Amino acid sequence: MKKVDVFSPFFYHFQMEEHSIIKNAYMGDIIENYNKLPYNSHDWNVHTNYKLRDELKPLDWWTSVQYYKIYVNQFIEHYFRGLQLDWRIDDEPWYTAYGRGQKADQHEHMTSDFSAVHFLKFNPEVHEPIRFVHPEFTKTKYLSKFKPHLTNNLGTCDRQSYYKEHYVPEINEGDFIIFPSELEHMVWSNNSDELRVTIAFNFSLRQ
Repeated sequence: MKKVDVFSPFFYHFQMEEHSIIKNAYMGDIIENYNKLPYNSHDWNVHTNYKLRDELKPLDWWTSVQYYKIYVNQFIEHYFRGLQLDWRIDDEPWYTAYGRGQKADQHEHMTSDFSAVHFLKFNPEVHEPIRFVHPEFTKTKYLSKFKPHLTNNLGTCDRQSYYKEHYVPEINEGDFIIFPSELEHMVWSNNSDELRVTIAFNFSLRQ
């Protein structure tokens, strides 16, 4: 007997060797911006420079992008089995900072091909990692409410299942993940006074 996954969503998970370089380059300016405008997002209860760069101290992303490219190239080589593909970051990276009570609602990053997140300041003891949403969320939400015997008794599949609403990976500071941009995700509320900070960007493949 064997189990075969079909049309399976995925994410790639790296531990960045250059994490400390990037953190030292940006955290001071990010904290300064956060203290100036801690609730500046047009969309959610977070602080971000996403499409709000004129209101904040500007960040030069060259330091981070030169290292992020290493991991994106590794992902492309592995996932596409050595196929040589050109790619470009769509627009530019952005950061998001979460203080106490701040969160990101369920969303996706269409119309890019892939999205990446670097966990710049993250404490797994108190911070929510990232929560990927099942593509058939309506069905899994129904099952978890009305058929908990399916979602609560999954044998060897306790972290993820066809029947679970969310998948929550194990994340540590310095981790870097890549996933399809259409895969919906969210971040639950930060229940600590310790700031949680991520840098993210979208990229698309070129022919």
